[in-house]
Amino acid sequence: MAGVTLLQIEQALTRIRPYVACSAVKSSVSLQKRLGMETFLKLENLNLAGSFKIRGAINALLQVPPEQLQRGVVAASAGNHAQGVAYTCRLLGVKATIFMPLRSPLVKAAATRELGAEVRLIGMSYDEAFQAAVDFQKTDGGLLLHGFHDPRVISGQGTIGLELLDQIPNLGMVIGSIGGGGMMAGVAMAIKARRPDITLIGVQSVAFPAMHRSFREHRLVSCASGSTIADGIAIKEPSALTFSIIEQYVDDIILVTEEEIASAVMNLMEWEHMLAEGAGAASLAGLLKLPPEILTKHSGQAVACIISGGNIDVNLLKRIIPSGLKYSGRLFRLAIRIQDRPGRLAELLNTISSTGANLQDVHHNRLFGAVSYEDVEVQLDLETIDQAHQEQVMDALSKERFKFAKLD
Repeated sequence: MAGVTLLQIEQALTRIRPYVACSAVKSSVSLQKRLGMETFLKLENLNLAGSFKIRGAINALLQVPPEQLQRGVVAASAGNHAQGVAYTCRLLGVKATIFMPLRSPLVKAAATRELGAEVRLIGMSYDEAFQAAVDFQKTDGGLLLHGFHDPRVISGQGTIGLELLDQIPNLGMVIGSIGGGGMMAGVAMAIKARRPDITLIGVQSVAFPAMHRSFREHRLVSCASGSTIADGIAIKEPSALTFSIIEQYVDDIILVTEEEIASAVMNLMEWEHMLAEGAGAASLAGLLKLPPEILTKHSGQAVACIISGGNIDVNLLKRIIPSGLKYSGRLFRLAIRIQDRPGRLAELLNTISSTGANLQDVHHNRLFGAVSYEDVEVQLDLETIDQAHQEQVMDALSKERFKFAKLD
């Protein structure tokens, strides 16, 4: 398969511009204060169909002769590529059949159907859904459009890089999430071809670190170690095409935990009034994890964080927020053993109140957890400012001789 060139990305930008507007960049005052450098968010979560994927889908399908589209388009996706393909097919008046994993967020499957595509839920992972799409295309025909192993798709995603160069003159570093690698391959190619001095950093979930390992070992590696809230980057193996480009043009790839991703989703809501899915917020999690020496190296320059998608299921968001609060030190649970006598619970709560912590829930347990007939276990859910505030709460309890344990 042919590679990707700067000329192809430049042509892609011209090709998609009548359909896809330049996405905005948002200057982040809160991140600038925390990082000590000018920080911008590239808001692909506000793009058509809620992610950057519309760029690659439109660029690819506009280059296909109409007669080759008569039997429709087939694709596999965890959700965002699905919506990009569905939107483009509706634009072109072409049938779209999309295969998605059974665990795909409901909001993504529903949005894909609303765009006119036929959605088939099959398999427990993207890889299984993709194989089903391949099998369907062999028997029923149609054009199979891969989500990242396609120069036309990569070129479309690379238009993000060209926009960033125009939008941020003092750009020194760009951070974006990596699943199959189509977006960062295109962005890195576009930026390095014009500005080789700019640092490109990719971010992956620890649960799906295939590109990270491939990058470190200089060979294609397939791996996955669990589930992730960042379903958009839950890819077990990158393609040879995206890997070859990323290995050449991306400077580093870092891993972030599920807790760090959840915290980044929450931070975007609180700090930037912005909703992002796990894959879209992973880039912010990576930015906040960068060592100080990397930030110092780019002193006086700007960093751009690509918020790649905003298609998050409300039920998932409901589960993410508590995890993000716990990780950031805003919420924690204590199991405290107290004497079962009148007034002792009030003494405990007064001690908590004196620290400024806010009581969210209390469970007074006489049947389980106590070590003697005279004791009772009290579990408290407390809202705090940060980790230091939690230490202050525990120090106050220790001074009053309460016996306690912090629970996960």
